[in-house]
Amino acid sequence: MTEPKSVLVAVDFTTDEVRLAMSFFDGEPMVRETYPLPPSPALADENAWSWEIGGRISSMFAHEGEKRSAVGIAVACPGDVDEATGKMTRCPGRPEWDGLAVVDALRRHIDAPIVALNRTHAALRGESEHGAAEDAPDAIYVSLRGTPAAAVKTSSRIVKGARGGAGTLPDFPVLDADEPVNDETIEEVVGLLSDLAAFLDPAVVILDAAEAHLAALGPALQRAIDVVAPGPQVVPGALGENAALVGALGAASIVAYEGERSA
Repeated sequence: MTEPKSVLVAVDFTTDEVRLAMSFFDGEPMVRETYPLPPSPALADENAWSWEIGGRISSMFAHEGEKRSAVGIAVACPGDVDEATGKMTRCPGRPEWDGLAVVDALRRHIDAPIVALNRTHAALRGESEHGAAEDAPDAIYVSLRGTPAAAVKTSSRIVKGARGGAGTLPDFPVLDADEPVNDETIEEVVGLLSDLAAFLDPAVVILDAAEAHLAALGPALQRAIDVVAPGPQVVPGALGENAALVGALGAASIVAYEGERSA
């Protein structure tokens, strides 16, 4: 009988969508799928959430002709994550997911090593391993899609903070993907992010935003940084909306390795 092939699985879910990827070790994802999630209050129950996400993972295996076996699964979550317990302790976009036991819920359906992490941290991991921060030991990643959030890498380590969440950006304007950025908003965004860059002094500041917003904000932010703290380069995310998924695949390889060592 043919032994199943070992694969890594990455899950990246937001408040309204889930992306999945399956990959061999150190390989390009051989399967990528995206599905909408039902709006609140659907999936408020932990069991319902686990059936939805666990079912999507299982269907990804069912579509493949060859047998696969998950040796590591990583889940990028839209909120603060206690990585020791695998719980999403706070989810700003869907408060009904506060305290969601991501790892334990999925383990009821899938017998594999699983880790949960904040999706902004996962995105910075993805850009660090295969994107715009690959050669930068110090970087800032700023997501301007939906609720603005930032993550920091220093000395090649991602700073996760006391609560396991991405850095919030106080008084930061939320950008509407369908609306252009006006001059007042550009000034506000540039002021906040140039101060952040001046304090942390990264090699790169990665912006993830809608294309029109990048065109307006990127050059303006670079000009401001060149004045207040020359050095950091403002660059768009190389992986776009797939950054968190790519970062989760990297985390899945680590948890797979750790699971193998402890077996």
